Amino acid sequence: MLRVRPMKEDQRGVTLVELMIGAVVASLVVAAGLAMLTMSEKAMRTSEQTVDTQQNVRLAMELLSRDLRMAGYGPMSGPVGNCQSAVVPADHTVTGPDRGPDRISLVVPVGNPVGTAGNPPWVFNADTAINAGPGGAVTVIAMPAAAVVTNMTAEAGGSLTAPPATVSIGGTLTGTVTAAAGANLTINVTGPPIEGPMKRNTPVYLLQCITYQIIPPPDVGGLCNGRSPCLVRGVAGGMTAGVLDCTTAGSRCTSIADEIEDIQFAYACDGCVAGINSGTPDRIIDNQGGAAGFDQADFVSNNPWTLGIMTPDKIRLAQVTVVGRQRRADQGFGEANRQTNQSVALQVSDHLHSDGVFAAGDYATLTPPYTSTRRRLLTKTVELRNLRK
Repeated sequence: MLRVRPMKEDQRGVTLVELMIGAVVASLVVAAGLAMLTMSEKAMRTSEQTVDTQQNVRLAMELLSRDLRMAGYGPMSGPVGNCQSAVVPADHTVTGPDRGPDRISLVVPVGNPVGTAGNPPWVFNADTAINAGPGGAVTVIAMPAAAVVTNMTAEAGGSLTAPPATVSIGGTLTGTVTAAAGANLTINVTGPPIEGPMKRNTPVYLLQCITYQIIPPPDVGGLCNGRSPCLVRGVAGGMTAGVLDCTTAGSRCTSIADEIEDIQFAYACDGCVAGINSGTPDRIIDNQGGAAGFDQADFVSNNPWTLGIMTPDKIRLAQVTVVGRQRRADQGFGEANRQTNQSVALQVSDHLHSDGVFAAGDYATLTPPYTSTRRRLLTKTVELRNLRK
């Protein structure tokens, strides 16, 4: 009997108290692990959204900057498509406080060179291919192949002659297409005469009037593929209130950057102030603000650019501001899923987001709402090509 009792004591299991303590400790370890996993997942999601937003804003700015630098691409003596000038500003509001995104239309070369010029009567020998005559001359350009002309026709919307498409030869000579047959283009030279001959195989570009526009919610026409607001680029089909509009019938505009909700433009000009050099361009930006030297006050916004000598051809610099928003609201890092709020509305150029379409109208139904979404803002000043005139 004395030997059996110690054996029973050694074989006893854990008590209920010990089991409960172990369960509590295990639960704490598992809870801590789940909390860290949740925080890590939300931090990663927030980081991904931030990166996506920054990439969208940078993409939008890169495309805008590239086209602004190339605006005109040679002398313009007449309209190109619906563009009456190389740059067509379209502020959301031209008087009073700015209440929404701006637009802009630009004359730019489309894609890569569509062909090369080199055919009589401009061909003289292997070294000198083109000698442009006086403005208004009609001449024939031989493209590399008929397929090149076919591609140009598709880019122009189905026709090179109705309405007449505009081409640029090396950014030096501009002409409108009067006929297209096989691999040959007949153009009416509308630009001023050039000095000296042009070389054989000079690249030929198709010029188009391109519009940049923000499409707010709701996604009119499905241009944003259900991800409005977005930035669209392309050939606008018509006008709304005198401004080229990508939402009208016949537009060939496509979304190029998601979650872009605002673009604002301000312009610096040369020769648009009568009291400065008698309104004659002198390759110096006009002093609009009065302070010595060039500063922010010398940029003009909310202006019709049709009055007096303040016309688009005088624009030399464009200050572009792009605002992108995250697709979803941040949920914080805890398990409570509390949203990260943006309590102060952005001031973008002369536009305060607490006023206008961002506070009411289209954006009032945006999900998530304005105050529950982080934003990224990028501003850049771009020199236009015609500054070097």
